[in-house]
Amino acid sequence: MRGMTDHMDFGKRVRFYRERRGLHQWQLGELLNRSEDWVYRVESGRIPVNTVKMLVDLADALRVHLEDLQGTPVLLEDQGDHKASVPAIREALMQSRPLSGSLYVDREPPHLERLTAEVDRAWRLYQGSKYARLGEVLPGLLADGRLATQACNGGDDRRRALREFALALHVAAAYLRKLGETNLAWIAVDQGAIAASETEDPAVILALRRGVAHVQLGAGLAEKAVNGTLDAARELPPGWWESSATALSLYGTLFLNGSIAAARVGDREQTKEMLSKAKQAAQRLGTGHDEMWTAFGPANVEIHRLATALEFEDFQCAVDIVPGIQGVGLPAERKARLRLDAARAYAETGQTDKAVAALKRAFTTAPEQIRAHEFACDLARRLHKRTRSRDVEALAMKLGALR
Repeated sequence: MRGMTDHMDFGKRVRFYRERRGLHQWQLGELLNRSEDWVYRVESGRIPVNTVKMLVDLADALRVHLEDLQGTPVLLEDQGDHKASVPAIREALMQSRPLSGSLYVDREPPHLERLTAEVDRAWRLYQGSKYARLGEVLPGLLADGRLATQACNGGDDRRRALREFALALHVAAAYLRKLGETNLAWIAVDQGAIAASETEDPAVILALRRGVAHVQLGAGLAEKAVNGTLDAARELPPGWWESSATALSLYGTLFLNGSIAAARVGDREQTKEMLSKAKQAAQRLGTGHDEMWTAFGPANVEIHRLATALEFEDFQCAVDIVPGIQGVGLPAERKARLRLDAARAYAETGQTDKAVAALKRAFTTAPEQIRAHEFACDLARRLHKRTRSRDVEALAMKLGALR
C-alpha cells in the first residue's frame, strides 16, 4: 500500500481511502464525530487536518496506517552517491547472519573508543537534521555495535559495548520513525531496550524507555506511550532523577515526550502534570544541556508547551508562547520544529506574513526535515492560496507542496 497515493494531495488521499472502504462522507463523519460537511471540506482541501490526534483518528477510521494517510516522507534526497539506506539498515538489524547479507563479512569488531565516537556522530547528524548522511552511516554503526557486544565476554567492556549498541539502536529507531518505517523502528527500539537492560545503567535504560514511547507515538499508540512514560518514571531508583545533569535531562525529556502523548489522547490534566515535571527538572538544571543528546532545558520545555497547545487547538495560546522561547544553542532539529510550530500557530490566527516568515526560517534551518513534514507541506499549500506571492510559491515547490 505504501506509495500508492503519494502523488495525491492530502484531501484526495482521504477520499481515496474512504471510497476504498466503501464509506459515504456522512458515514466517515459519524465515525469521527464530525459533520458530513467537515469531511467534504477536508477532502476538497478547504480546511486542514492540523493535529496528530485527528490524523490518527482518520487513519483508524479509514483502516490504514498513519504513514499511508500522510504520504511517504522524502527525508532521503537523491544525491548521486547517496546509498539506499533502509534496506541496509534492515539487514543490519537482522540477528541471523544469513539475513544480514554481506554487511558482516570480514568486518572486525571496533575499538570501544571508536564505537563511542561513531554513536556520538550519528546523534549529531540526527540533531542537525542531516538525515541523508545519517542513513548512510547507520548500517555500519549498527553492525559495529553488534560485533562489539559479541566480542566482549563480560565486565566493564561488555557493559560499555552494550551501552553504545543500545544508543545506536535508539538513534536508528528515531530516524526510522521519521522515515515512516514504523515496523523497522519497532525492531530497533526493542533490541535497544534489551541491550540497555543488560547494562544495568539507569540512564541508558531510561533513554531507551523514552525511545519506546517515541516509537509508540509514531505508530499512533499515544495511550500506550503515556502509560510507558509513567511506568518508566516509577521504576527509577528513588532520588536518581536529580542525581546529575544527565539524570535531570533524561527525566525531563521523558516527560516532554509523555506530554505530547497525553495531549494526543486529549488529557489536559495529564499533559499539564507532565509538563510541570519536565519544568521542575529544567529549573533544577538551570540552563540548557545536551546530555546524551537531549537538548534539554527551559527552552525545550517551552517548545513542548507550544506543541501541546497546538494539539489542543489552543492557537492563541500557542501564539502567545512563541515570543518567549529562546532558541539560541538548540540543535537544528529542535529549532526547525519550533519554527514550524510557530508558523502553524500564526497561520491559524490569521497572521499570514508571520506564518510565511516562520516557515521560511524552518526550511532554511533544516530543509530535509521540513520537506518531509506533512504539516509543513499542507501549511505551504494553504499559505500559497492565501497570498499567491512568488516567494511563497517557490517555497511551496521546494517543499513538494505544489506540482
